[in-house]
Amino acid sequence: MPILMSLKALVFCLLLLLGGCGYRFSGEGPGPQPGLQRIAIPVFENNTSEAGLEALFASALRREFILRSQLQVVPVEQAEAILKGRITNIYTSRVAQREVEETIQTRLFLTVDIRCEDAQTGRVIWQYPGYTYYRTYSEASNDPVVLYENRRRAEEFLAREMSIRIHDRFLANF
Repeated sequence: MPILMSLKALVFCLLLLLGGCGYRFSGEGPGPQPGLQRIAIPVFENNTSEAGLEALFASALRREFILRSQLQVVPVEQAEAILKGRITNIYTSRVAQREVEETIQTRLFLTVDIRCEDAQTGRVIWQYPGYTYYRTYSEASNDPVVLYENRRRAEEFLAREMSIRIHDRFLANF
């Protein structure tokens, strides 16, 4: 019986210690400006030759904030802060090929600059410049429609994944 009591006490102490360790789930926190309630996320700027990325990224980021944060996503005119994005670079790199000049796997890299400005003053309250991420996709087809769809799926993946990380870093104020 004393062993059981000692074991219970040990478990209780461990729970107390672990409960106060400071860890928390990502995407939680007050963000860079405590008290912020309304944020706008306009369509990104696109400095690349790839059409449509600007809306794809803004939409994915809005979705993250709507689904996972306490902030209300509103039009720019109603916002306390504006989260602006600019797609600065897109490029590919061969990952795998069968024979000379026959690429079967390509890695698509995207770079974005994100900053949050106070809507009243224009002061930058948070930024994440030069954020680059990649996705590998298949080019093992001679059908241009299939190639386009594979690349587009990679772009959509990047928009979703990068938006998750931007959202979490913003709210954690990293």
